[in-house]
Amino acid sequence: MIQLTASGVRIAKDDAWAAQQQEFAQRHCVVLEGFLDDSILCHIPRMLEQGEFDLRDDFDDEGRAFARELTMRKSETLPQMLFYFLNQPRLREAIAEFTGCEKTIRTFAGRCFKHLPGVGLFDSWHGDVADERLYALAINLSKEPFEGGSFQIRSRRTKEVFQTVGANRFGDACLFRIDDSLEHKTFPVRGTAPRYRYAGWFRAQGNLSEIVLRSALFPPGRDQVVPRKDPA
Repeated sequence: MIQLTASGVRIAKDDAWAAQQQEFAQRHCVVLEGFLDDSILCHIPRMLEQGEFDLRDDFDDEGRAFARELTMRKSETLPQMLFYFLNQPRLREAIAEFTGCEKTIRTFAGRCFKHLPGVGLFDSWHGDVADERLYALAINLSKEPFEGGSFQIRSRRTKEVFQTVGANRFGDACLFRIDDSLEHKTFPVRGTAPRYRYAGWFRAQGNLSEIVLRSALFPPGRDQVVPRKDPA
């Protein structure tokens, strides 16, 4: 399938590739097992431990908050490292081929999240349809097991659930479609263990120099960073 390593991108167009292509076409979502190679994963626990997180509220076009999350500061090493790996041209080309995308995927933009139980964090059904987003990717960065935190994608009109993704393994990624007809949600974690993930969007607009500049600033309009102390 598709795997990121410290030295580049591995692609295996085997039977699993074909099967998951069909699953994605029907359910709009697949799990890419082992998406991050051990050469990248070995650095992540230390970076998570050292990183600082801020509470962030996300707003819809009508000014209503649809999510509250803990987001690692973009100046930290981990989001910068994953930004580099996920913007490799060969990866963008592989995602476009796998999904059958008719547009050119130009950039990937994302952020690192920390999910904790019982501290007022939440997510609501939403679509992420903006900025020419085509597909979303969410990578599990939790080495230790956690409870809850499942993901669902469904029809916006009929509410039919197309796919439910539970607690996957360290380094696995969930790839799903962004479209006006779809919406998705991540459910709260339970228990005591935190959940970490890196998530963002493959987009048909922008260039890398533009994203690098914007990553140092608060995103305008739809998103707002609220500087509060990490409740952890």
